[in-house]
Amino acid sequence: MNFLAHAFLSFGHEKILVGNFIADFVKGKQIEKYEKQIQIGIQLHRAIDLFTDSHPLVKAAQSYLRPKFGHYSSVITDVFFDYFLI
Repeated sequence: MNFLAHAFLSFGHEKILVGNFIADFVKGKQIEKYEKQIQIGIQLHRAIDLFTDSHPLVKAAQSYLRPKFGHYSSVITDVFFDYFLI
């Protein structure tokens, strides 16, 4: 999912939101240098991505878009889902 979905699933917790936003840029043991609430946000982001990326309906949406948009089908799917959160 994209930024809006991750923000929504942070449920108003500012430090968890920070972790959710920076998670794609934090690799391996780098997570240990952040305070606990930010670590929780990073872990939450990874759990959300794992769930959505492996969900059959998400895979179906990406497959539908792939012939026309190729590699970008997953990004387009993320933005499409965020649209419904607005």
